[in-house]
Amino acid sequence: MNEIILEKCPFCKFVVAAPYSGVLEGYQVDCPYCGKYIINPTAYADLCSRAITNRQIANISCYLHENQKLSITTDNIYNLLKIKTPSFHERADKLLLALEKITEYAGQYFEQQLEWYSSGWCSCGIELDETIAYLIRTGRIAEASPGTRKYKIDADGWAHLEELKKVNADKLQGFVAMWFDDSMMKIYDEAISKGILNAGYNPHLVINREHNGKIDDEIIAQIRQSRFLLADFTGHRGGVYYEAGFAQGLGIEVIWTCNKNAIEDLHFDIRQYNCIVWANEDLNEFKRRITSRIEASIGRGSYQQQE
Repeated sequence: MNEIILEKCPFCKFVVAAPYSGVLEGYQVDCPYCGKYIINPTAYADLCSRAITNRQIANISCYLHENQKLSITTDNIYNLLKIKTPSFHERADKLLLALEKITEYAGQYFEQQLEWYSSGWCSCGIELDETIAYLIRTGRIAEASPGTRKYKIDADGWAHLEELKKVNADKLQGFVAMWFDDSMMKIYDEAISKGILNAGYNPHLVINREHNGKIDDEIIAQIRQSRFLLADFTGHRGGVYYEAGFAQGLGIEVIWTCNKNAIEDLHFDIRQYNCIVWANEDLNEFKRRITSRIEASIGRGSYQQQE
């Protein structure tokens, strides 16, 4: 394959911060809209051959912005293309949450920035203006004066942020994202499901549920209905990375786990998280650590398994 020097982001076509040629993992991109990620040469060629809509481009860019340093391969290109657009109210909440992250003190104003397109999952300036107008009408943000494009979080905005942080607080389901290999079902039965049950939550594995729709839609629906998601990266399946990122984007707590023999190959974009490393020869310890991590992260649930 001839060397390719990326001067523009292959998704949104913005000029990248600096041109990058290939590295071991792929082509590095630092885009002012999508953020930092790596795309391997095969995935890059696959992407260039596809016809992608403006909405798909916006959704992918916004997802990459939320999940920095993602490694894009042919395994997850398909999942990226199928990302669903959040509802208008969800997008407005995402923009408000982004403003909270950069606010150092109540009353601090910020000029409108390019990153707000990504934070609010907006595909164009009209959409961003409409989102900002909604947040102003609902009292969640205020403009310094008309036309200045300088905004702060208002009193109702701070109150709404507190409510947003109680994501699915009344839910007792723990979604499990893992490799559906026969060798892993013993791990699920003896450690993962029992660890979740011992913490007072109901473990949910999609393959254990009858459904008539597409499994992708079922996964998304069940993640939205869960108090937390346990992601086990043994086998390094692209779907597990995608589902963990999707849950994070919704503000749902993620419990990270991986077998000790697979930990060295864990994608660099999630190595920053405190992962429970487990061994096949000590599943009781794995089960105990799952229970402890859940209780420490979100508190004990009240689910009781039916006999």
